[in-house]
Amino acid sequence: MSTVLLTGASGFLGVHTLQQLLQAGHHVRAYVRNPARLEANLLPLGIELEDSRIEVAEGDMTSVSAVRTAVEGCDAVVHTAATFSYKRRDRERMAHENSTGTRTILEAGAEAGAGPLVHVSSTVALVRPGGAVIDHASPLGTGPGAYSQSKVASEAVARELQEGGAPVTIVNPGGILGPHDPYIGENNEVLIQALTGRSPAWPRGCIQYVDVRDVAAVLTAAVGHEPGKRYLVPGHNVSELHPVLRAVTGRRLPAATLPPALLIGAAMPGYLTGWRFLPGAVEGIRTAACGNRADASETTRELGIEAKPLQDSLTDTIRWLVEAGHLKAKLAGTALS
Repeated sequence: MSTVLLTGASGFLGVHTLQQLLQAGHHVRAYVRNPARLEANLLPLGIELEDSRIEVAEGDMTSVSAVRTAVEGCDAVVHTAATFSYKRRDRERMAHENSTGTRTILEAGAEAGAGPLVHVSSTVALVRPGGAVIDHASPLGTGPGAYSQSKVASEAVARELQEGGAPVTIVNPGGILGPHDPYIGENNEVLIQALTGRSPAWPRGCIQYVDVRDVAAVLTAAVGHEPGKRYLVPGHNVSELHPVLRAVTGRRLPAATLPPALLIGAAMPGYLTGWRFLPGAVEGIRTAACGNRADASETTRELGIEAKPLQDSLTDTIRWLVEAGHLKAKLAGTALS
């Protein structure tokens, strides 16, 4: 049984990855800032913190001393922790924490002799205007916003260490959605907005969506494979989400596909103020406008992981949103049947 240091273990991706690492037979050392939050977020998945296969290490991903202590005796590292925000006021903090945290975690893991060191990046680190297809061999992109730029900088650190001989593996998921999201992240919030009629428009372009359970599966598989690779997570390239939601819910859900510039203008007040009742995902609109499609066929070929059908992912997510009280049952339509 190998011991895996899992950073960001209490987050949306973290709890699902912890679950799959346990199912694969690993011992997990969960590195978190708040152990109480970890306990609360694992319970919906049927996991108790008293499980003998789980131990907790407390600290911040930018703390060199805490990270070095946490990684002692670990055989591998999965680095899911990241600061995420589309809010203007968080730009500088996000840029510093994501880049510094990545270097701190990966360098400490390499110094401790652990490997693979699996770094979770994002497809937003690869996107660029012009509609090119992105894959495991793509160069770093231009970053259409503050979060994307922080992921470009973080992956640049991971690539630098990888090229220098550190046992680093890089995984790039698209927009992550799925059930059991403790914080209702950006993509599940977009889903709620579409189902409640608060987002009756969609930008022209393309976004790749992935199921959180598929991301966790790729990360778990990467722990058992030789390091030094880059994997995109299998998912779905979506030019408009509403048609799929109509099929899942049986609802009409009228929506228009509009030029990104119009939607950016509509979202700018929410972005500038940070008020949650206003749409403010300017960066998400800019990402869609790049028109990039993701090709994860190499991941499927090497790791044997295929994307769950998008309708299944959305159905599971909508059912969970209702069960958790985040969405009224009548708005789920036939997804509940």
